Amino acid sequence: MKKVTVRFPGLLIKKERGMVMRRHVLQKMCALALAGTMVLSLGACGSAETGTAGTQAAQSEASGENAPADASASSEGTGELYWFSDVSGWGPATANWSTKESPATEYIEENFGLTLKIEQPPTDVTTKLGLMIASGELPDMMSITDADIYKQLVAADKVWDMKTFLETYDPESHLLKDFPEDIKQALTDTYGGWYSYPSHMESKDNRKVFPPDDQVWIDVVEKGSNSCIMFNKEIMDALGITQEDVQTEEGFYAACEKVKNSGYQVDGQSVLPVVLQCNLWINSSLDGIVSWNFGAVPVDENGNYRHMELSPGYKNGLKFLNTLVQKNYLDVNTLTIDETALKTYLDAKRVFCWIGNQAQQDKTNMPWVSFGPILASNGARPAMPVNQSAGTGWIQTLVSKDCKNPEKIAKLLSWASSQEGLLLNYYGIEGTDYTIDEKGIVTKTEEGKKKLAEEYDNNVLMWPFANTSFERNTEPVPDPTSNRGVEVALMPAFGNYKDTYIYDDSLLGFKNSTVIEPSSDLGIKLSQIKTYLESQKAKIVTAASDEAFEKEYQNMLDTLDQYEITAIDEEYNKVYQEYCEKKGNKIEDINAGLYK
Repeated sequence: MKKVTVRFPGLLIKKERGMVMRRHVLQKMCALALAGTMVLSLGACGSAETGTAGTQAAQSEASGENAPADASASSEGTGELYWFSDVSGWGPATANWSTKESPATEYIEENFGLTLKIEQPPTDVTTKLGLMIASGELPDMMSITDADIYKQLVAADKVWDMKTFLETYDPESHLLKDFPEDIKQALTDTYGGWYSYPSHMESKDNRKVFPPDDQVWIDVVEKGSNSCIMFNKEIMDALGITQEDVQTEEGFYAACEKVKNSGYQVDGQSVLPVVLQCNLWINSSLDGIVSWNFGAVPVDENGNYRHMELSPGYKNGLKFLNTLVQKNYLDVNTLTIDETALKTYLDAKRVFCWIGNQAQQDKTNMPWVSFGPILASNGARPAMPVNQSAGTGWIQTLVSKDCKNPEKIAKLLSWASSQEGLLLNYYGIEGTDYTIDEKGIVTKTEEGKKKLAEEYDNNVLMWPFANTSFERNTEPVPDPTSNRGVEVALMPAFGNYKDTYIYDDSLLGFKNSTVIEPSSDLGIKLSQIKTYLESQKAKIVTAASDEAFEKEYQNMLDTLDQYEITAIDEEYNKVYQEYCEKKGNKIEDINAGLYK
């Protein structure tokens, strides 16, 4: 295989800031490049027509003004990079954000001559970006998660296909040689081409470049989920509740009853038997781990797509939560609190069982454990979706055809996706904030930990440049008492249970696309269904009696029928069957025999 060389011409590498790469890191980069593909990136497909950026390139070429390959980007002076994002968990939208205290942003300004103007609107993000598309006044770079907006930008020919962009402005970029082919194909299948640089990439080709450094990461990839059923081990031990007690449905109810009547307190405050994911409970708890626990799948007994709400297993999940409400194990008031209020209960260790998204909370020194599923009384197998194909990542970064400073942006993206850029973005400055051993495993220094907790807080990692495979290649097996250590113990517990049915979630990738035209009759009804289900699920779960539960559940089925749910599912099924044929895989209703 041809050797791939990664170059960053003209970058200002400062020895005093620890930015000279160590020899073993360079050796590792070469070895990874030889292995096949590198990662993170931009892409390539579509029109090569040029907007302002293309015009600038053409004028430079015509006048012979192209800068030499080794010219420093910053030698041209400092320009502003207008960067728009619909994700607010990083950057200016977080606490203590300061580009002057971020090693990565400081490096970008010094080496690429770009200062960052990052806009993250708190509300109406899609509307604002839609208006920008209509007016033709787009930001230089956009990091977005909205698939429909992405497709609008491509259809309007407003963004670069990345192959053309890089060939034009950074022809030596490693991204032209080593971007994971499986992710490129996934982007092409979803968006019609390789127009974006995805964050949080995880795929087989990506793992060839950044192989996991321990089995724990393989389990997280192949069997893990952020959605978990978690127990407070301190309360379990104090009340004599065992793992065996909580691993069956009836045993779980008995354990909750014991907690409720125990009078057990933490710092003088009572304990809650069960909490869900606060006001996000429908998506993060019910439609996640609870429905999986009772074997709900998005297909019927014949293998045809159907809304998971129509699965008998989903009804059992609803009834499970309703039982918790009726028996006063689950306080309905906790279903309307926000994440901050939830955190107060969890941090105070006042919760016996937490069913939700563990990634949303700091779990350092917390007693959370997970034993996998709570086995259903009717014997239903648990079922869990795991993406077994290359995905498209999470945040998609696109470059406007009218961007200013296209050469600087191209070199910035090439650097951000390199080993050097990833190390700085994730860990800070080598020798000061972290050390790295001969195997490439990173250890944060005490000074680095302090900076991450104080002045670097929310400043180091820019999410659009995150790379999941890189994390699992460089991160040591975490301390079991650390947030990360608790996390990696929780995530694969459900999937590691011997009878859990794991199916390929990528077969449902079409759900992020426009299968039914929104303005059509069915499209309008689909929109109405989404709104209706959110309120109706709450009514079903909080029903005051078994009879009321059955009445509200039947109301849901009748209303979905009025909204032509069968016709909608038939349209989805056409696309689903195409996905199955293309991928040579399918989802089975493994509990169909229970309900005949």
